[in-house]
Amino acid sequence: MQQSDLDFINSLRQSSRYIEQHRGKTCVIYLPGELLLTESSRKQLSQDVGLLHNLGLKIVLVMGATEQIDQAFETANIKWQSHQQFRITTTEMLPIFQQTIGTVRSQLEASFSQANCMQPSPLTITSGNWVIAQPKGVIDGVDFQHTGNLRKINHQAISANLEAGQIALLTPLAYSLTGELFNLNTLEQACEVASAIQADKLMIFTTEAEIQDLPKQLSIPELDAALKQSSSSEQVRLLTQIRKTSQNVKRIHLMDKHDPSTILIELFTRDGSGTLIFSDRYHQVRQANIDDVGGILDLIAPLEQQGVLVKRSRELLELEIDNFMVIERDQLIIGCAALYQHEEEYAELACLAVNPHYQGQELGSELLNAIEAKAKSISVKSLFLLTTHTHHWFIEHGFEIGKVEDLPEKKQTLYNFQRNSKVLVKQLS
Repeated sequence: MQQSDLDFINSLRQSSRYIEQHRGKTCVIYLPGELLLTESSRKQLSQDVGLLHNLGLKIVLVMGATEQIDQAFETANIKWQSHQQFRITTTEMLPIFQQTIGTVRSQLEASFSQANCMQPSPLTITSGNWVIAQPKGVIDGVDFQHTGNLRKINHQAISANLEAGQIALLTPLAYSLTGELFNLNTLEQACEVASAIQADKLMIFTTEAEIQDLPKQLSIPELDAALKQSSSSEQVRLLTQIRKTSQNVKRIHLMDKHDPSTILIELFTRDGSGTLIFSDRYHQVRQANIDDVGGILDLIAPLEQQGVLVKRSRELLELEIDNFMVIERDQLIIGCAALYQHEEEYAELACLAVNPHYQGQELGSELLNAIEAKAKSISVKSLFLLTTHTHHWFIEHGFEIGKVEDLPEKKQTLYNFQRNSKVLVKQLS
């Protein structure tokens, strides 16, 4: 069997659990105009969304067209103004808006029609006047004219289309109750729609600047901290909108808009491709402090008695507390792990433990991700550990079986041959 075949089999095995988890879930996907500029990206996107649909996900697409509209205005030699990062839409601009958005929509629908030849059953994309708009109004003395806000969503009609097995599509154009046409911000629209239909997931293709320095996963407390620390106005605007949406949507994924295929990696692999913001886990991963010593000792004591972990005294733990990270839920320490830096860009992962009552929730994976992120921040290139019981779990998370000779020299001299721990090593990119 060729290596490519083995890689495919392993990928399929790893994705099977996620296929089952996502089946029947409702997913809103925000598509910025830049993602739809080329035929190749539209083709890739339509094939991947078609695959999601066939795997049982209910899909709502919210389509943007900023790049295309900018190009149309430049071609027509029409100048436009913005205020508070929103375009001011005049009456004279509306025909170009309608024509351009209609073109982008027809291109997207054509790509889905072309993708039907690769699907077991034809895909149907539907649209409707499901969104009622209202004027954005006058802000700071500036009249936004036909730039609007979302006023009301006919979420029952959208849900009915999804239940009928159709993909729902929304565009930046919406009408008021008086029949006026308005240009909506599609990111805001995607967030509002996801909240209104109580979507299980909101997936946002976004810019590198907006996801810069964000970790793989963010809890709500971590999201709040990121908002306070961010110096990018683009990122603050995005995270503020997400913070509001997280009250109704439990999982929000941020992905690079330059690669439409990242949506499959994000949904069906363990590490994903972007950043996951979640509000359905009531715990936080954080740096340990001296007040956590008692909780850590209670957590690791049973494992020390079983010989799974090397025994640590309270005095030693107090001295080494800065090396530890913990998972806290309702002021209870339910997980811990430690990182010890060695010479020559080596670091050791130690004392990873999760309370038995909370196992099966991927808390160990969260701790491992946090430790790896901390290791990378201090320029560690090689992460190693010694274990007598759980080497299979670590292999599943990217570690490889090593030898004592693979350890830093000082650690080699301290290796306990009576304990005969397995050496596992992971190279950090």
